[in-house]
Amino acid sequence: MSTVTQVLIYVLALVILGVVVLRVARVSQQRGYRFGRDVIVRCRDGHLFMTTWVPGMSFKAVRLGLLRYQHCPVGDHFTAVRLMRDGDLTPAERLQAARHRDNGVP
Repeated sequence: MSTVTQVLIYVLALVILGVVVLRVARVSQQRGYRFGRDVIVRCRDGHLFMTTWVPGMSFKAVRLGLLRYQHCPVGDHFTAVRLMRDGDLTPAERLQAARHRDNGVP
């Protein structure tokens, strides 16, 4: 296989991956999920905290779709966390999450 063919295959794979990530992000936003800085997540133990969530990108967590395996600053443990919809949270839960933030790196 020539070098040009290999490059074209890699570029095509990256474009397809980008389209899939954008599609998942769009559908998730339509379902009420928010992305970017200061989004609320819940760990497997029920702790709420704020983190940065950018679809398709993470430096401090292992991505698993709408789940991530990362550090929970509330319980000081590594666990699966999931993105929460704002509409599913009470004002008290939002306040509780605002008290605990991770380091801000996606």
